[in-house]
Amino acid sequence: MSSIAVLGGGISGLSAAYYLARLAPASTKIVLIEGKDRLGGWIHSRRVAPGKYSRDKAPQLSNEKDSILFEAGPRSLRPEGPNGAILLEMIQNLDLNNEGLLSVPKTDPSVKNRYIYYDGEINTLPSGPISMLLKKPPVFKSVILAGALEPLRSSRFKNGKPKDGIEDESMYNFMKRRFNEHTAINLMGAVAHGVYAGDVKQLSIQSTLRMLYEAEKNYGSVIVGMMRGAANTSTMRERGMAVRSRDKDPEWFGRMEKMSVLGFKDGMETLPDRLCSWLEQRPNVEIIRNDPVESIEPLENGKESKIKTKSNEFFADHVLSTIPSFTLEKLIKPNSLPNLSHNPASDVAVVNFAYSPEVKLGYDGFGFLTPHRDTKYRVPVPGTLGVIFDSNAMPGQETEQPEVVKVTAMMGGADWKDAFGKATIDELDPEVAYKYARKGMSVFLNLHDEPTHAMVNLQKQCIPQYVVGHEGRMRELHHALKQNYGHLMSLTGASYMGVSVPDCIKNSRMLVEELLVSGALGSRDKVVTGLGRTVESNSKELQDGARISKGTVDVIMKS
Repeated sequence: MSSIAVLGGGISGLSAAYYLARLAPASTKIVLIEGKDRLGGWIHSRRVAPGKYSRDKAPQLSNEKDSILFEAGPRSLRPEGPNGAILLEMIQNLDLNNEGLLSVPKTDPSVKNRYIYYDGEINTLPSGPISMLLKKPPVFKSVILAGALEPLRSSRFKNGKPKDGIEDESMYNFMKRRFNEHTAINLMGAVAHGVYAGDVKQLSIQSTLRMLYEAEKNYGSVIVGMMRGAANTSTMRERGMAVRSRDKDPEWFGRMEKMSVLGFKDGMETLPDRLCSWLEQRPNVEIIRNDPVESIEPLENGKESKIKTKSNEFFADHVLSTIPSFTLEKLIKPNSLPNLSHNPASDVAVVNFAYSPEVKLGYDGFGFLTPHRDTKYRVPVPGTLGVIFDSNAMPGQETEQPEVVKVTAMMGGADWKDAFGKATIDELDPEVAYKYARKGMSVFLNLHDEPTHAMVNLQKQCIPQYVVGHEGRMRELHHALKQNYGHLMSLTGASYMGVSVPDCIKNSRMLVEELLVSGALGSRDKVVTGLGRTVESNSKELQDGARISKGTVDVIMKS
């Protein structure tokens, strides 16, 4: 009987345990170890009574008439591409495809209307080519011309290899080189804020917007590459997984894949809660809560590892780690691995507000983002990354108060000091974050009323930052893990190959399938690290796949 320890009870760990329990032999012993007293990681939903709360002090309510649902972390899921198909299969298998599943069609105003705060006002971004030509907001000044000239610019690649020998560059350098400074700072800077709470001048183009990177690499131009299908960066294996996922109910999948985003009536935490309930019913699965891992030590026999927690010891043939890479580094000393602590992770203050129906938001879109701090026009409430209009973005969660206005302010991240000065996230008083977010509501949205409900969430190191050179470092980590730990350990989670919830679910499934198909769980000779894709050059496959599946994509604000 083989045994496997899954470290971390966030969405990656829960998904890994779920796929192991579904696909591995029933004799496989699976232990999931979580250091905190709850599962779900950054997915955290709270329904609260009127008042002002810090997240950890907010009592969880049921559907009282005056309660409001707030999300401290991810609030929706995108059901597109292979990631979306794999996500939908999980939702279906967990019997979550019922009245509690909410969907927002691509025709909804919250999908079509995206905004960037620029030059003292909220700019509505064009929703398509026609509106791009007819209605150019100030933030789009020079963008269309830059796009028209982009195919004429020389590529830094020749025959798929960088001319200067440098594999990667920042999102900023890439966009400035292919388009112009304005596009890089104001549009791509906003995208970096919205997806990563990050700095466009630090983040890797190769690891964050792979489709743009591959478009230039394979076609010499972003625009030409996108027109020829470079947006399809999924591998043949991923597309095969998606096809298998759709087999059970293609009609339902077809309907859901036409939606822009999905959510749950009771919040995103519905998904990890159901995963946990499902796992607890499996006789070969044990879930350990509130018992943080203190060390991981490969034994001299080379067959298993000892995992020491605060109150126990476990022995496992294989350790599947989904915890943050910088946390893992502390647990494996002195058997260290390279690059685990190279990338920082963003601290973000997330403040949820609800207002009475008498308050009018004035916008029917998803929300707005702010440009990079080096924009020509300074953001009036510095350090504000963006504001989500929750009541627009996910309608249907407030059946008792359908007209309530809900918004969420995101502050800090790469611009933490601009918002909160020298105070670290551990030192920050939640009341300071609340008042700063209230100021933002007043300045950006003209919302001066006292909110009926509010919740402050201080999210420490919540989003890994894939800074320039990330993929190369992951290759180094893959080789070192293979050499130093062999069959004993594999890695997945947001630290490595994608930060979104669908990314994490897909990567957990791919790792589990690879472990099982290769026989790595039952053999010392088979080694699967979870990072093998970083050494598999799939550029030709991407090119071939693009010829099969041509299409276009919205380059900006497709997050």
